[in-house]
Amino acid sequence: MKTKERLFWETYNGKRIININYAGLNSSTPQDEKEALDFADIVHEFIMNAGKDLLIFVDVTDSYASSATTKKLKENLKEEKPLIAKEAVIGINKAKSILLKGLNLFSKVEICAFETEKEAKDWLTKN
Repeated sequence: MKTKERLFWETYNGKRIININYAGLNSSTPQDEKEALDFADIVHEFIMNAGKDLLIFVDVTDSYASSATTKKLKENLKEEKPLIAKEAVIGINKAKSILLKGLNLFSKVEICAFETEKEAKDWLTKN
């Protein structure tokens, strides 16, 4: 996995956004789960060192998170919460919408789901 393609800063509508690409990651096998957990750690460190009032865009299209990966994401998000101004996600299906509700409830961060990248990034960059 090339981290620079999956985690980077970008400018959209004149505002800086952290772009996190979980698309296609699948943690159904032990090797894949290790890769997903390692990436979650990399993302967490990036966010914890990125400053405050962060705008975050996440793509989870065609991804699958094991219970261990879900637990890690919840723990990380709870620590990241004070740094996040807004977070938007695309690629949510019905199963993932249940996970998203759980993440929102557990972390007290409102992560909004959108159909398209444009809709998500427009929402992130609105005042």
